[in-house]
Amino acid sequence: MKKFLFAGTLSLSALFMMPAISQAQGTLIHYWNFNNFTSAVHLPAVASLGADFSVLDTAKARVTYIPMPPGVSSSYASYCDFVTGDTTNARMAAPAGNGFRARNPSDSMELLMYIPSTGYGNLKLSYACQASSTTSGQLHQIFSYSVDSGSTWISSGSGLSEWADSAWLTFNIITVRINDVAAYDNRKLVFRITFNGNTSGTSGNNRFDNVTLDGDTYHTTGIAPVSGITAELFPNPVVENLTVTTNNELAKVVTVVNAFGQTVYTTNENNRVININTATFTPGNYFVILQDAKGNTTKQAFVVAGK
Repeated sequence: MKKFLFAGTLSLSALFMMPAISQAQGTLIHYWNFNNFTSAVHLPAVASLGADFSVLDTAKARVTYIPMPPGVSSSYASYCDFVTGDTTNARMAAPAGNGFRARNPSDSMELLMYIPSTGYGNLKLSYACQASSTTSGQLHQIFSYSVDSGSTWISSGSGLSEWADSAWLTFNIITVRINDVAAYDNRKLVFRITFNGNTSGTSGNNRFDNVTLDGDTYHTTGIAPVSGITAELFPNPVVENLTVTTNNELAKVVTVVNAFGQTVYTTNENNRVININTATFTPGNYFVILQDAKGNTTKQAFVVAGK
């Protein structure tokens, strides 16, 4: 359990459950760096920011900051905007850019992270966070989660590794492990943050940046895995040479597509280890898709970094 910056922070411990996991990949599932977020969101509009990267769907993975009934006073002109970001917890070589600022009054606000986990378990949610000050920034963040798109919320038990944390005066990584197997392989998973301490004023805020959800390829014991082929990529990000290590030596079709779904590379291989020259690839996000002779497929994300 962390040492908290602010005195009086709620400190709760959680027991870990050991779910059935197969084909562990340690995959980055969703990522928000907020660098494209450049406009304040004013009442009564709702901030809903799609993921900057997702192996599933950037539109369905989103961060939302909204009022809970009865809502924030209409006299407050703006309840979230952008702020200078940071590289703490950054992935894919993302620059500092911008961060997301959840502003006061926040006593009736909730920050929702829609994080579908379809095909993944052993979930780890991490984000960088900073409070504007000890006198006006929100002091404590209280966690809960939903496995049914927010119809019901779970706020105690062993489902999370911790149920509360503090915002810090410098960007600090907050990590929460989601241990509830009901949250695994779940397209309706939502993580919620509410705030406590310094929340009723019209100044002060918490800053968020580089939100990530990581997980392992998952299937329940007794159910066949979706794919009979696995792949590990190294290095990731890559500059010139990507090594793809697979679990079989069957003939494979290897395809690389960019973030727009355009094929940029294809080849046939029957080796367990495959080398792909990425020197001519434009820096950005890509997927390598493998299909073996039995029709099994796998899709893994990687990043080509600039030289």
